[in-house]
Amino acid sequence: MPPEQNAYSKLGSLASVSQKIPLLGLTATATSTTQRTIMESLGMIDPMVIHVNPNRKNIYFSSSRRGNHGDDKLANILTPLVTDLCYQRLDFPLTIIYGTLETISSCYEYFSSHLQEEQYEPVGAPKLAQYRLFTQFHAQYPEHERQRIVDELVQGKSNLRINFATVAFCIGLDIKNIRQVIHIGLPYAME
Repeated sequence: MPPEQNAYSKLGSLASVSQKIPLLGLTATATSTTQRTIMESLGMIDPMVIHVNPNRKNIYFSSSRRGNHGDDKLANILTPLVTDLCYQRLDFPLTIIYGTLETISSCYEYFSSHLQEEQYEPVGAPKLAQYRLFTQFHAQYPEHERQRIVDELVQGKSNLRINFATVAFCIGLDIKNIRQVIHIGLPYAME
């Protein structure tokens, strides 16, 4: 048998073996089009798709109007969060607030100016990022800080209670204790 024919027969047998290996793909947010793209990229042939109703007793969804300029733009969303964080400190539920870079920067500044010395845990701790109860996370943030934030959150060893983030945060991460997700403004896409 010529060497190239032998190689083709090996590839053919590998392909038939790989078709017998079970493969599971999970998503919570992919649209039908994206699901098809994922299935194709994984080489799934005639996959079984299981859809489950996402409604859960422990998940709450709401929307509210906010101002579109000046102090009104964020105050009605952020003021109750600042108040609760100041009172609850480390008992405040881990919260991710998504927005554009401009929005999350404004949120960060709002919290910093309202909490002042009380933004660190414990109160009186050195004024370093790892002691702050809130942070921001975006592509322009220093890599070592982004990595520290992710590591501490994944390990469950973070003082961080609120993370103001762009979509650069959380894709593919397993952070078990996130209790609130707030989008300020509409997400760019459903996913």
